[in-house]
Amino acid sequence: MLALSFTASRQGFNPPPAIALGMLAGLPPASRYVTGACRGGDAFLGRWLLANHPGAEHIVIVPADRSRVDAWWLDPALPRAKVTVFAMPPGTAYKDRNAMLVKRADQVTGFPAFPEDDPRSARSGTWQAIRMARAAGKLLQWQCVLPPYPAGGPQA
Repeated sequence: MLALSFTASRQGFNPPPAIALGMLAGLPPASRYVTGACRGGDAFLGRWLLANHPGAEHIVIVPADRSRVDAWWLDPALPRAKVTVFAMPPGTAYKDRNAMLVKRADQVTGFPAFPEDDPRSARSGTWQAIRMARAAGKLLQWQCVLPPYPAGGPQA
């Protein structure tokens, strides 16, 4: 049973970047997909994975701070038989949500907006989750979604 988790920027997913679509198409099939619940990349990934892997289990980890959450995850019409929404407890931070994304996965794929050393990435939760995955030995790959598209291969 392979569990794949994803972390993604809120920027660069409107419209969905072709580079992310290419990476998603090349992933091994999994029995479980784990995503965050924020606007932008998290929402795109959750919808795409559910549409393209309807037989798998889908887990959405909703941060306690819901100010950046996409309303789709809270929609009562969401097929609860296929999607489990896990709400982080009150008082937890995005760092806790990111740690949960890594904990619930065998492998993690990240889609940051910019390279890690770019000043715009200074407070990036996506990079935080990628670093956590790297430290846990679970990082599969990462790919920037905004130009110039630097990429990290397996275990980058």
